[in-house]
Formats: sequence, structure tokens, C-alpha cells
Amino acid sequence: MTEPSTHTDPRTVDRFAAFRYRDFRLFWLSLFTSNIGTWMQMTAVNWLLYKLTKSPLQLGINGLFRAVPAIGLGIFSGALADRYDRKKLLLTTQTLLGLLALLLGVLDHSDNIRPWHIYTITFFSAAVGSCDGPARQSLFPSLIPRSVLPNAVALNSILWKGAALLGPMLGGLAISWIGTSGAFYANAASFLAVIVALILMHTPVVPAGQSRHIVDEMKAGLTFVYSQKVILGVIIMEATTSIFGLDNAILTIFASDILRVGAHGFGLLQSARGLGAVIGSVLFITVGQRPEQGKILLTVALLYGAGFALFGLAPSFSLALLLLTFVGAVDTIWASARSTILQWLAPDRLRGRVMGIFQLSNQGLNPLGQVETGLLVPVVGARLATVLGGLIVSTVTVATALKISELPRFNLDAPRRDRETTKVPAL
Repeated sequence: MTEPSTHTDPRTVDRFAAFRYRDFRLFWLSLFTSNIGTWMQMTAVNWLLYKLTKSPLQLGINGLFRAVPAIGLGIFSGALADRYDRKKLLLTTQTLLGLLALLLGVLDHSDNIRPWHIYTITFFSAAVGSCDGPARQSLFPSLIPRSVLPNAVALNSILWKGAALLGPMLGGLAISWIGTSGAFYANAASFLAVIVALILMHTPVVPAGQSRHIVDEMKAGLTFVYSQKVILGVIIMEATTSIFGLDNAILTIFASDILRVGAHGFGLLQSARGLGAVIGSVLFITVGQRPEQGKILLTVALLYGAGFALFGLAPSFSLALLLLTFVGAVDTIWASARSTILQWLAPDRLRGRVMGIFQLSNQGLNPLGQVETGLLVPVVGARLATVLGGLIVSTVTVATALKISELPRFNLDAPRRDRETTKVPAL
């Protein structure tokens, strides 16, 4: 186990300091591989479902099957991550997710795939993923000293956002050359990287299980989040973006019906966002140790809303690619700032529950964005729906900053000084 340090100033550490720790390197590399496969599958699922149905509404409904289990299990799965061995939980969830991806590939490859198959596998994948996320987010801080936690968060931003550079492009190529089943098989294989890495990792000793009923533990997590206004503000902003921000459904519709660039163009749109994510990750690694995380958070949130709204008005494919690159960059910096604030404020014994609640606002509500897209696009059109989404995100950002004045003033120094006086529910 890596002994955390509480004395080193996080702003003085090297930009890649977290990579000095073996277990973090294993975890990072394996998850990067797996996230590329996940992006390939996400690209293929949206393309296949829209090809089968030709319906924005039915494409959006797939988001509902992701949202229901994520919302229903979000807080519960966070309590599991605090109660049980996080490594064993991840071994279980990663194995199940790999098998579900394999099943999707077999059904598609045999030409027996139907929309209800996709909906069903999406539902069970979301249920398993809901238990995977809090355990994963709670495990990695224990692999490094606390002094390099902001750096680890900055590097972790590449895992999901950076993999978006390669995953959609490879997914688009797989669709064009092999068919959607190729992307599903690739994703199934990618989970092996995480399973092997977890087996090789030397994770911290598991503490004794919680003594209270799990419902009481869930209530303790909710109480803590509600009492911490900065955490609450971050979650409100994330929930708004999850519903009204950029989602795969709107990109699918833009590629197919607005810009008319086909599957390859769809992959390029996703990859443009991924390129922006890499740029944003590099920028955040550079400034990620700065203490003014609240100001960074609010600034890039407003830039995200403006960029997303302008994308809805883009008259050409080239301009759309440029705007998506910008959106991807600011979105990644925004996501990294959110994670830094949450991980910095959450005590380890409540970390799983805090991240579970955050996951509810992210992975739980994000699929509802696809539902919102499916309902709104037929009424107002894809362009206006996108513009409205960007305006809503910007408006809620300003309102949250005004209501929770501690958020724009948040920095890494003040929470560290006040940490001893933070009220943590007794366990």
C-alpha cells in the first residue's frame, strides 16, 4: 500500500508524478485500453440502432435503458464500494461487462440482432457499470500519496476523454470494414487488460466491513454530500450537463441527417471531440496543480456551453469538427476540475458513496440526455435543440455560482486547512 503524504504541496509535484507508482501505471494503462473499446462499442451501438430503426426517438430511448439502472443503483453501488473489497468488486464487474459485450457481438455477427436485444444488453451493462464506477473511482486514490492526487486526477482525465480520440475513429473504421460486430468483439477483448492488471496490482488491505445497515450507510453519504455545498454545487452542474449537454445521439443525427457524412464522418466527429480532450488533458496537467480549481471549473463550464451552442449552428463539416475539438478540450478541463474537487474533499471512508452520488448525476442522468434529444429533435430540429442545450448549461452555471458563493472561491489550500473540522457522519 502506498503511504499517503499530507505534507507535500501538490503544486510542487512533477506533471507525471502519479506514473511513478507501479500500481497506478497498471491501472491507468489497462483502463485506457478498456476505454478505447468502450468508445468503439458506444459508436457502433448508436450507429446500429439508428440503422435498424431510423428513429431519433428510438435511438434516444436507448439512453433510458442506461439511465434507469444507473439512477436506481447509483447511491447503493457507492455504499458497496465503501463496504467491500474494491478490487474484488472490479474483477467481478469487468468480467461481466466483457461477457455482455461478447454477447452483443455474437448476436450482431449472426444477423439476429434486434432493437430489443440492444435495449436489454444496454440495461444490464448499465447496471453492472453502476457498481463498477464508484469502486474504480474509490480505488485509485489509494494507489498514490495524497500529495499527487490532483496530478492523478489530471492524468485520469485522459482515460475517458483521451480514449475518445482513438475509440470512435476505430469504431468507425470497424463499422466500415467489418461491421458493427467487430467493434463489439474488440470491446469484449479490451476488458481482459483490466482483469490482468487488477490481478497484478498490490492494492491496500481491505478495512473491516461497515457495521451498520447498508441503507443507513447510504443515508450517511447523502447527508455528507448535502452538508458540503461545494460538492453539491459540482453535482448540480454535472447533472445539468448530463441532460442538456453533448451526447452521442445528437452526434449520430448530425452525422446522418444534418451534415450527411456517414459512418466514417460520425467517427471523425467523435474523434474531433477526443482530440480536443487530449489538448484539454495536456492543459490541465499543466495547470492542474493550481489551487484556484473553483475559478477554473466555472470558466470552462461557460466556455463549454458557448461552444456547444455554436456547434448547433455550424454550417459545414469542417467548422463542426473545429467546434467539437474546442468543446472536447474545455469539457475535459471541466471534468478534471470536478473530479479534483470531489476527490480532494471526500474522506476515504465515504469516497465510494460520494463518487456513487456523482456517478448518478453523470452516468445516471447522462442517458436521459439521449432521451431528451429523442424527444426534442423531432419537435424543434437538431440545430435548435443543440443551441438550447448550450444556453441551459451556461445559465445553470451562472446561477450555481451565485447561489453557492463558496464554489468560485474554492482552492486546494482552504479545504486542506479545514479538513480536520469537516463534519463526517460517524460510521
